[in-house]
Amino acid sequence: MKILSKILNWIFIILVICSAGVLVFVTMQTVQGKPVVIQHKSVMQIVTGSMFPTLKVGDCVIVEQVSSATLRTGDIIAYVSEANDIFGLTVMHRIKECLPDGNFIVQGDANPVPDALPVRPDQIQGKYIRKSAFFTWLTSFADLKKILLLFVMGLTSYTALYEVRTVMQVGREIKQESKEEYQERLIREAIEKEKQRLAEENYQPEKEDST
Repeated sequence: MKILSKILNWIFIILVICSAGVLVFVTMQTVQGKPVVIQHKSVMQIVTGSMFPTLKVGDCVIVEQVSSATLRTGDIIAYVSEANDIFGLTVMHRIKECLPDGNFIVQGDANPVPDALPVRPDQIQGKYIRKSAFFTWLTSFADLKKILLLFVMGLTSYTALYEVRTVMQVGREIKQESKEEYQERLIREAIEKEKQRLAEENYQPEKEDST
């Protein structure tokens, strides 16, 4: 059982480290504008105010890859812009009109007019699902050193808690062993007393020969 418990503890530690590593990687990629796709979903950060007040600068949002055929007017999509001034950058705007040719007219909520160029299905990276308060908080540090510091602090805290748990477990084991030893000593004493009692009951003094 002790070996199994240690194995499970190590597996848990490895999972925690891997999960923390993935969080750091996703956060750094998001801050750099390079979303990481996991299970058809990715995290993106809003860098302009074109969708205010729906989406604010610094908000992190969950975007899901979907078929363009499922998109409807009012949906918010992320797409790669082909406009001259922001060519190649990811833009997140709301669909204002679905065109018969399969393209989309989009517009930022804070913009007075729609985008100049229609958006083709092959430009679309995904559909806005919801905001992510956790990643918004995490990316607010926006500094690799701070994120690594958080990672180290979290790992150190877990290690400290693990050590405390180990000490408490050892203490319980020692207490249990002491209790078992005490019980065994009582049993041995009881056996010895019973042996002595039986010996006394069966003892018959030898009769002296009389001549």
